Amino acid sequence: MSKVNVQVKVKYCDGTWCNFQYFRCAKKALKITRQGSRVVTQCTLFGGPCIGYKCQYAICEAHVMAPDGRCLLDLRNMETKERDIVEEAKKLDKQASVINRHLKKLGLKDYM
Repeated sequence: MSKVNVQVKVKYCDGTWCNFQYFRCAKKALKITRQGSRVVTQCTLFGGPCIGYKCQYAICEAHVMAPDGRCLLDLRNMETKERDIVEEAKKLDKQASVINRHLKKLGLKDYM
């Protein structure tokens, strides 16, 4: 078995890095603007820059924001992953047998 250890820098949910895909404001007061090449998030409720996870109205639609503001999507990648070659070979064998059955139904079994 080979272990793959991936180290990822811890990211905090502040509304600027996560493609604005999951980070939301519960009061719908988050305004995203561009200033040159920078992306700036503004809070229209309080009239200043968005403070991200520190705000009481900050929510994550994917439910992966830790209470301290860390994004748990990256922590999934940091876990040690074990790869077993035998298990991968079994999975590939199952996939090949499914493909073979489909080709046989179509009368194209010589292509496998």
